[in-house]
Amino acid sequence: MSQDKIDMLQRALAREKAARKQAEKILENKSAELYDAKQKLEKSYFELESLLNRKDSELQGVFENIVDAYVIIDLWGNILKMNDAAVNLLGFDNPKEDYNLMDMARPNDIELVTESFKTLLKEGSITDFYINIITKKKEEKLVHINASIIYDKGAPVAAQGIVRDVTEAKRNAELIEEQKKELDVIVQNSSLGIVLTESGNIVRTNEAFQKLLGYSESELSKLTIKDISLKEDFPLSRDFLMKMDSGKIDNFVVQKRYKKKDGSVVWAKTNVNAVRSSTGDIKYQVALVEDITSDRERSLIIDMINDLAKAILGKMDIYEIAWEITHNIAEYLNTDDCVIYLVDQDQGTLEQIAAYGEKVTANHQIINKIKLPIGKGIVGTVAKTGKAELIKNTEEDKRYIVDEKRRFSEITVPIISDGQVIGIIDSEHIDKNYYTLKQLHTLENIANLVAMQLKSAINLRERQKVESKNKDLLNELAKSNDELQEYAHMVSHDLKSPLRSIDALVNWIKEDNEDKLDAVSLKNFELIETTLEKMEQLIADVLMYSSVGAQALEEELVDLNDIVKELEKILFIPKHISIKVLNPLPKVNGDITKLKQLFQNLISNAIKFNDKPKGLVEIDFQEQKTHYQFSVKDNGMGIEEEYHSKIFEIFHVLNKREDSTGIGLSIVKKIVKLHMGDIWIDSELGKGTTFYFTLKK
Repeated sequence: MSQDKIDMLQRALAREKAARKQAEKILENKSAELYDAKQKLEKSYFELESLLNRKDSELQGVFENIVDAYVIIDLWGNILKMNDAAVNLLGFDNPKEDYNLMDMARPNDIELVTESFKTLLKEGSITDFYINIITKKKEEKLVHINASIIYDKGAPVAAQGIVRDVTEAKRNAELIEEQKKELDVIVQNSSLGIVLTESGNIVRTNEAFQKLLGYSESELSKLTIKDISLKEDFPLSRDFLMKMDSGKIDNFVVQKRYKKKDGSVVWAKTNVNAVRSSTGDIKYQVALVEDITSDRERSLIIDMINDLAKAILGKMDIYEIAWEITHNIAEYLNTDDCVIYLVDQDQGTLEQIAAYGEKVTANHQIINKIKLPIGKGIVGTVAKTGKAELIKNTEEDKRYIVDEKRRFSEITVPIISDGQVIGIIDSEHIDKNYYTLKQLHTLENIANLVAMQLKSAINLRERQKVESKNKDLLNELAKSNDELQEYAHMVSHDLKSPLRSIDALVNWIKEDNEDKLDAVSLKNFELIETTLEKMEQLIADVLMYSSVGAQALEEELVDLNDIVKELEKILFIPKHISIKVLNPLPKVNGDITKLKQLFQNLISNAIKFNDKPKGLVEIDFQEQKTHYQFSVKDNGMGIEEEYHSKIFEIFHVLNKREDSTGIGLSIVKKIVKLHMGDIWIDSELGKGTTFYFTLKK
């Protein structure tokens, strides 16, 4: 080896020795520092343990009284002390296990824990810190931590914390939030209107309620229940609200009206429920609101039309008919104003003949009756045009005429008969936009319903006026009528003789040519005989019709029960038909022969025109102030309504039967009139007919 290489190796060896010596010196220094640190650490542990020992009696009381998990750790995260709740929460077997809380953090949460620990050291405490941990029993839990530093002589020596398991609470909160969202979806998509109120103020509404009234949610939140309710309906719910406030009830149901944004009204079924505090005080009220306008309207229309039809049935006094119309319509429209005008086309005027509300006295007399020229005002315009009108705001209509006071809604419908306006139905209401198109159409139907009877009453009134002016003419007419009846009796009687002769000749011809006549000829002879029989029956009926009323009534006290029993014996009653007298009939003063004719015709008709497998004829009566009202009811074929006013006309026949001449009901009507009564029918095709008639007591 050369000297140069030897020198180079010696220099390297010298450097290595120097470096090792330097390293040994550094290691010696570090060992000394480590020893000092160890000494200080042991001293700190000793001091901390001493501190803990000194505070044991105090801490023990705290531990025993803290329900939540309580943990004390050193500044490196090692558990120094914990209570039983912490042992259970963190999954330990006993409170003295050695464990570092940092090891319970999930790997992806280490940085979060480190930052929070730095904050704890820097700030001295942390609050509301949430973190997911893995317990020693490998259970994942969400915990809520409030922690603070423990100081000794101003220096931090440990940390203490309250740890709460909020896993279930969070799960419940998430479930509640999910259910709340689901409930919101249900509420918002409910077909029922839902309203939350507090002391009458609207707090929240759903979309269905907003659409029902035409308001936005923000607009409704500025209103109260009183703002959207009709004041007339308050008494409906006032008693219930008082009972709810007093704690007697928790819910109630009422039908009330709400005012829409456009001023119109909607009927709703409202189910109100109280939400109470723990002390029983009402915090909120929840109302479920169901729109029943259409159902209520339909029911009201049917009831009102039925009531009106029954009320005017049989009435011929124009004022009585008009009064029934006004008060039935006013109740249907729920208004305190309804007037019927009679149109006089000859005079070109309209006259108030019936009213409802403030315009009338207790006995239905109109106060300050108005008479208008046709064409003036809304009513006059409708009388002229024949077209119904609905006015939403009379302030905007110059035609409006103030009667006793201004009202802001008006509905006006013509009553038309034979293409001519004979009357006007007019109703007003204090609110704007009150009436609806459906109500307008209903009033038009009512106008059609009453037109015929009102026209008949008008004609009767006119006839009565004429009759009062022409008594002499009526007397002369009565005399002529007596002569005509006598003539009819004579003619009917004299016609029977040639008919009997013809019948005899036909029989002789048949007997003389018995072997010569073919089947067709014999059939024709049978037709001739049948025609002769029908003609004789017709003549007999005409004779009977003319004789009814031709002579004075031979009045006596007649037991109608005896008459019915006698008719049951002499009339042919098929086995499938039964006759029942529902109540014992009274004794009346009258002509026994004519009363027998009366009941015989009605019972015979009920039997004759019964097409049911099990026929039934029911006879009944009701006692009235001046009359007895009788009824003969069957379950037979029934009569179409269009013929109800024609069946009492002489020779009017609905069913072409050989044994029917069309005179029977005319005779019945004459007999009833002779006994100072009236007769009418109530019938439905296919279901049966009831004949009503009255006889004066």
